[in-house]
Amino acid sequence: MIRLYCGLSEQQWNHHPVAPGPLACVSPVYGKTRETKMCNRVTVPPGTQVIQDSGAFSDGIEQRLTVEAALERQLAHADRYSYASHVTHRASYDLLIDEKWEGGLRRKARWTEQDAEQAVKTTVQAAAYLARHRGGMKLILSAQGVSGRQYLHCARQIVPLMEQGDIFGMGGFCITGKRPAQIMPVFRETIRLLIPFLGREGVKRVHLWGVCYARALGELLWECDHYGIELSTDSSGPSVRPALGMWGYAEWRDASYMRPPVEIRGLERARHVEATQEWLKGFRTTRHYQPTGGGQPGQLSLWPG
Repeated sequence: MIRLYCGLSEQQWNHHPVAPGPLACVSPVYGKTRETKMCNRVTVPPGTQVIQDSGAFSDGIEQRLTVEAALERQLAHADRYSYASHVTHRASYDLLIDEKWEGGLRRKARWTEQDAEQAVKTTVQAAAYLARHRGGMKLILSAQGVSGRQYLHCARQIVPLMEQGDIFGMGGFCITGKRPAQIMPVFRETIRLLIPFLGREGVKRVHLWGVCYARALGELLWECDHYGIELSTDSSGPSVRPALGMWGYAEWRDASYMRPPVEIRGLERARHVEATQEWLKGFRTTRHYQPTGGGQPGQLSLWPG
């Protein structure tokens, strides 16, 4: 199965209570431009466990915080919106390499490998800082890199910082669904190098940040299963798609779906989140669960297809 942490950025879903299910992802800020970035006003329902993102996704290069300030922002946000007791894992303040900021606007674009070297250094430094200041909290220590070689180099520096119960975070692939022809080759190259390394190092959980693209999830799950690694992802998409007149992913996408009336829109959003979670729970039974590139695996999976 793949765990889905539903992204939360609202206090209500169209006049109905938010219903992310048992797992949610909360960032202290959100916004696609410098002008639209704002504090993420959220309500976390009782019983929902939270992974707390760092907010790096919404911070342009010129808006980057120090690692100290980023952690303070996370702690203050959890206190302000009363979900501190829900947080099971807190994420490190990585530097994303799949987006570029120009004139205060963010656009989807991968960095060059040379440019990304500094991002890798910053990402490792952020993970090291959070590991030293975990305060008893389990962590998601995230990696970055624009090639398999660079990603593995980053991972080799992050894994020694991990403690039992921590999660290895795979950052830098949230544009995969938008640009599969460009991203899937490097994604495959990366997981073929990365997952065996993580397995040998005893890593038990991997979180793929911001991806609901079926092909990527299926191939990564296959690789993780070979090494007894549990997989999770996060996305706000499952809660937003019905409000945009969209339903489902991949084989269960419904092109005839119409945006529901506002009176039931929040209920439809909750229903879509639940449907997405069920789809991901049974992902090993889908056609997406296969070796990278559809090739032959190096060994038998721990799970039957």
